[in-house]
Parts: sequence; structure tokens; C-alpha cells
Amino acid sequence: MIKNLKKDKNYFYVEITGMITREDVESVIPVVNEIIAEYKKMKGLVYLNDVKGYTFAGFLADFNFYLKHEDYFEYMAIVGDKGFEKEMVNVFDKLMPGKAKYFDTSELGKAKEWIKNL
Repeated sequence: MIKNLKKDKNYFYVEITGMITREDVESVIPVVNEIIAEYKKMKGLVYLNDVKGYTFAGFLADFNFYLKHEDYFEYMAIVGDKGFEKEMVNVFDKLMPGKAKYFDTSELGKAKEWIKNL
């Protein structure tokens, strides 16, 4: 569930809790498209706050979202508390043209500073 979604210039922040659904992913797309239309590149912070996983439709929507938008991500900070989230970010960092960095939930403030000051 999307708990918080904010946009500031070429930056977006989203906090997600529980299960990630197709509707969650679809609610972020208009914000991302606004940033792309105006700035061409974007920075984002995704806070995975006690995320349990994906619904199948949510996973497909997120995967398709990534494929359509991967060239526009300049920097991504992913904040979470699970080992698989950290490993996922390591894979994304190698696949995406931009830079992805993982932060533990105790480092949320540090992640916000990192992404904002780039």
C-alpha cells in the first residue's frame, strides 16, 4: 500500500507498506511521467516500510514500469530492512543506467540527504 507519495522538481519519494499491488505501482506512474516530461531524468527514494512482498499483478506492473522507465532513472535510494531488498538493489544498480544505493531503515535520513544532494 502506498502510504506517502511526494514530488519535488526532479525527485520523488514514495513510502510503501504491506503488499505491493498493481494499483500501488499505477499510482506512482503519473508522478514519474510528470518528472520525465519536465526534467528528462529523475531521482527517487523508495522507502520499503515493512513490505511483505508483491501480489503477482503488482510484480508484473512494477517490472513493466521499470522496463519502460529505466533510462530515466538517474539516482535511486532504496530504504528497507530485509536482506533480499539489499540484494535486489545490488542487481538493479548493475542493470540500470543510473546509480542505485541501498540504505537500512535506520538510515532513512541519510538516504534523503544522499538523494537530495546529488
